Amino acid sequence: MGSVRWVANPSLSRTPSEAFRPFTPAVAAEVQAYHASWPDFRPTPLRSLAQLASHLGLRRILVKDESERFGLHAFKSLGGTYAVGRYLAEYLGLGEGAGYEVLKAHAASKPPVVFATATDGNHGVGVAWAARMLGHSARVYMPKGSAPSRVRAVEAVGGTVTVTETNYDETVRRAAREAAQQGWVLAQDTAWEGYERWPLAIMQGYMTLAAEAVEPFPTPDTCRLEPPTHVILQAGVGSFAASVVAYLANLLGPDAPTVILVEPTRAAPFYRSAREGTGQLLAVAGPLDTVMAGLACGVGNPVAWDILSRWVTAFVTVDDPVTARGMRILGNPLPGDPAVVAGESGAVGLGLLAAVMERPELTELRDLARLEKDSSVWLVNTEGATDPVMYRRIVWDGYMANGASRATAQPG
Repeated sequence: MGSVRWVANPSLSRTPSEAFRPFTPAVAAEVQAYHASWPDFRPTPLRSLAQLASHLGLRRILVKDESERFGLHAFKSLGGTYAVGRYLAEYLGLGEGAGYEVLKAHAASKPPVVFATATDGNHGVGVAWAARMLGHSARVYMPKGSAPSRVRAVEAVGGTVTVTETNYDETVRRAAREAAQQGWVLAQDTAWEGYERWPLAIMQGYMTLAAEAVEPFPTPDTCRLEPPTHVILQAGVGSFAASVVAYLANLLGPDAPTVILVEPTRAAPFYRSAREGTGQLLAVAGPLDTVMAGLACGVGNPVAWDILSRWVTAFVTVDDPVTARGMRILGNPLPGDPAVVAGESGAVGLGLLAAVMERPELTELRDLARLEKDSSVWLVNTEGATDPVMYRRIVWDGYMANGASRATAQPG
């Protein structure tokens, strides 16, 4: 079933800092309006798993299903389209509110821009697609071991791909170096000292999915939502999770939900930082091996840490079998619940929730989070089957179905 480790947040305060200010409902409305200007934009569904909620002893489970966002199978396109658009509006001398048609109409008025980024796949697809749609181009760097299907997905939307011989974090550094040398525009989804503006724009782009979830559109496949009591969010570099947390904190204040953050066991900088309890964001060295390619990051975004360290109740790591089971549960639902196609990074929240509600050794975590019969839990399926071969191997063939099961609260 897979190992689960967790630590209570020693810095929990639920008090916003300056880092929360760019994620207000007013900014989210501007971001939504920008995304709505793109061709074929539509909100993604919020799916209710009523039967699973009853089975696990919860009031409600809702899954924001990003598997078909812009037809690109992942939420990451929200960040890429927004950051690319905001950069081009400035570059072309247009107003901040310039939408797709205006940006497209002015594309030839100045020399084309080359955007560069590092990615496990999904972010690169978003940046490359946005660049091509607006008349520009992208150079995309992918880490060693990237699935061929993810490489092809970037190439299919016009990105020029370089697969490196290093892990994700080293690949980010290479993309930054080569962008600086070539005069390209780096569109990276994590920040570091001296590079904060465009990662912030990418984070703001993610607010569209959160705003849709709490202000649902009245479509047949979308259910209306009262504020959730709990949110389980996955972290790679932490930018997505932090944007959602900051938006909900600004929107709901003291009524904002309890947040649980989940990372892969070998790629868990936020868990490590919380466990050490120094208040500093620490990196994870060594192999970042995990089937959750989108979360295989050893260096977190410091802007995200400022937000998450204040608001997350528990930091959790899981082994790959936990997300594999989540994929199978979502893809093979109880009668009456919709099926959800979730990739390895997309299903980890559901896999963790099921483990917490079912395993006796996780009672202490369940009690800490106050997950009980009146709890309404919101999850985000961040990607569909972006690696179809691995998806079938897990869902069809039962890969990782017999992983070891253990949980510890404070590992050494």
